[in-house]
Amino acid sequence: MATEKQKYSKGKHPNSLANLHPGSGGGRPKGYLSQEKKRRNLTVTDAGWEGVKPVIRKFGCSSVSEFLEKLGRGEIKISA
Repeated sequence: MATEKQKYSKGKHPNSLANLHPGSGGGRPKGYLSQEKKRRNLTVTDAGWEGVKPVIRKFGCSSVSEFLEKLGRGEIKISA
């Protein structure tokens, strides 16, 4: 009996292909479509990186990238 790995070559599984096409209901939702995102570099200590994780969860974000995007756009407000 063939396994899934043997049945489909890399990148050819129907579920994977469906995720690539807009409107298929799959894949990550596209936010801020009017602007292209660019890769940025961030330097932070391990303590700082671990410390931000509870903060991003508190604001309902799934990643530091999403948190910074919302913070920069004024969708999240932080007060000292």
